[in-house]
Amino acid sequence: MREACCRFGRNGPPASLSSGVSPVTPQAVFSQTPPKLVRTTTTARFVCYAALLFAARFPAAAQNDFTDADADGIKAFLHATFSGTNTNTCMVIGLVDERGSKVFAAGKLDNGTGQEANGDTVFEIASMTKTFTALLLVDMVERGEMKLDDPVAKYLPESVKVPARNGKEITLLDLVTHTAGLPRDPDNLTPTLGLPENPFADYSVERLYAFLRSFTLSRDPGTRFEYSNVGMALLGHVLVLRAGTNYESLVAERICRPLKMESTTVTLTPELKARLAFGHDKLGKPAPKWDFQVYVGTGGLHSTANDLLKYVSANAGLTPSALTPLMDQTHVIRHKGTSDHGDTAMAWYSRGEGDQAGMELIGHAGGTGGHETFIGFGKKQRRGVVVLCNQQGGPSPETIGWLLLKSSRLSPQVAMALRPGSEVVGVGIALDLDRETRTVRITKVIPNSPASRAGLSAGLIVQRIDDVSTTGKGLTECAALIRGLSGTKVRLELFDPKQNTTNTVEVTRQKFLTSS
Repeated sequence: MREACCRFGRNGPPASLSSGVSPVTPQAVFSQTPPKLVRTTTTARFVCYAALLFAARFPAAAQNDFTDADADGIKAFLHATFSGTNTNTCMVIGLVDERGSKVFAAGKLDNGTGQEANGDTVFEIASMTKTFTALLLVDMVERGEMKLDDPVAKYLPESVKVPARNGKEITLLDLVTHTAGLPRDPDNLTPTLGLPENPFADYSVERLYAFLRSFTLSRDPGTRFEYSNVGMALLGHVLVLRAGTNYESLVAERICRPLKMESTTVTLTPELKARLAFGHDKLGKPAPKWDFQVYVGTGGLHSTANDLLKYVSANAGLTPSALTPLMDQTHVIRHKGTSDHGDTAMAWYSRGEGDQAGMELIGHAGGTGGHETFIGFGKKQRRGVVVLCNQQGGPSPETIGWLLLKSSRLSPQVAMALRPGSEVVGVGIALDLDRETRTVRITKVIPNSPASRAGLSAGLIVQRIDDVSTTGKGLTECAALIRGLSGTKVRLELFDPKQNTTNTVEVTRQKFLTSS
């Protein structure tokens, strides 16, 4: 069974707010504690909050176009989250479908000008950069400059020893699919320049080479998925060596110019810097901008909602582009049901989102010390989302993105429930759906919640909710059955696989505090 979860460092996105399923402070951000860069420990734990069940509604069948009601919900959500006293942070949400694109924004850039956020506001997009690196690889393969099964050592200086195991070398395909056997981050990532606020500013090519020479693989390359920032950094580095240029120029020439993405860069010009949303930590305090050397292919790009909507549109096949067939190759699922990313492709992943609804959703999140971001799209529905925020640890852009892709409606109530430390109404359990047995399990019980006081524990299988069997139902339906007003009761028929016993427990929905 796979427990859905996601983030570079914290818990991840919900199955659906429209289903009444919500995450415990989900995120996808570069970890601020070296040497764990860009932590994507994805654990999207699904917590059933009645407040969200009422707030987020969903259609009976998946829709292809975003509706006016979706737009109204986004506006209300943004106003509730980024207005009033919370004026130093901002969020921009972009939608694109067959009718075109729309951008919604609220909050300020906090750059000393009082400037409000809009579709041209610049953000650090962090690990979303990995999807650009993957596309560059496919482009270079298409041009005959490289082959996917080429050993990475072929493109490095002879003096660099690349780890191998049982005669199997690490290939470019292994790097782009996170199956090289390399760790998340190298053991010689020991920042010195006033870090960890800017943890990768001094990680050089020489240090990368030193890590490769000293590292020993514990398994054969290509055998298992393990999210690796250093692996993607190595891939970006060899692409640059082969092309004979730098990463920024390669992205500009082969991706940004064809798609007319004029604000997507590594280095900020004075004009772009004037549009940069200054980052903030989870307490809302200013956070320093991150800089990258050899890690640039892992998380070094900046971009805007308007630019990323062009990128998402081409990925979803909405905008004619010579890059779209190459993008399609990066979407091909290479590994099914990985422990924390769901189905994974070349950089892109599913987190298991959309499984029960029959959607084909993929995306990628990112984050630095002061920014969190997400892009995603539906392959069947041909629509996409962009969510950008200049605060780490606030309402999760990844959570919001998956919800919108699954036709969930945002609202002020959702804004309140997504805020870390919020008091919500619910029972306080996290659910997961076993793909093989199709059983609904409790994976976590929130401390001091109604479920905790009723004695519920992780591992129990939910067989019935009131008088309705959970057999054949997804998380969306189950969460909807659990919803209710504060003070009302819900009966859960629970099977304990350890004791081989079945009991019915009545839980009263009450207010409790979410994890912060």
